[in-house]
Amino acid sequence: MSEADKPCQAHIMVVDDDQDLLRLLVMRLNAWGYRVSTAASAEEALTRLEIEPPQLVLSDIRLPGKDGLALFAEIQARCPALPVILLTAHGTIPDAVQAMLSGVFGYLTKPFDSAVLHEKIQHALQLTQQSGAPRDGVDDNWRQGIVFRSSSMAELMAEARVVAASAASVMIRGDSG
Repeated sequence: MSEADKPCQAHIMVVDDDQDLLRLLVMRLNAWGYRVSTAASAEEALTRLEIEPPQLVLSDIRLPGKDGLALFAEIQARCPALPVILLTAHGTIPDAVQAMLSGVFGYLTKPFDSAVLHEKIQHALQLTQQSGAPRDGVDDNWRQGIVFRSSSMAELMAEARVVAASAASVMIRGDSG
């Protein structure tokens, strides 16, 4: 199959300061058919995010400067519907629970099972693709009757669609109206 015949590949950004693991993840993700960009720090990742936004971020928690949780918070503020999967060699159950409550899509401890990582990535990408603009054959009646004009509300509706397609529990806070 020529390059022109290949389907559009999902773009994944991998953030890790361990060059060996970074290289391994890039090789594995490329083998699975994903287009990959890398960053060695949270700051570099945030810069790259502005230049070429990915469909998913895969990040180590322990990074120089800002850690992976701080990176996630920045990503969530800028691109609320962008899924983030965190990896760590120093994971604890309370850390995992806190990350998941914060909205992290996935939390895996190193060494991780490649099949589990691949499944998490596929699930995240599937949910975010479902939340996109209406496509042929996709029932968009779920938001019929909801009137809005702001881009913030459009982003909120996209997030609601992602969450509705998942098994996640959600708590909605904010002012009414």
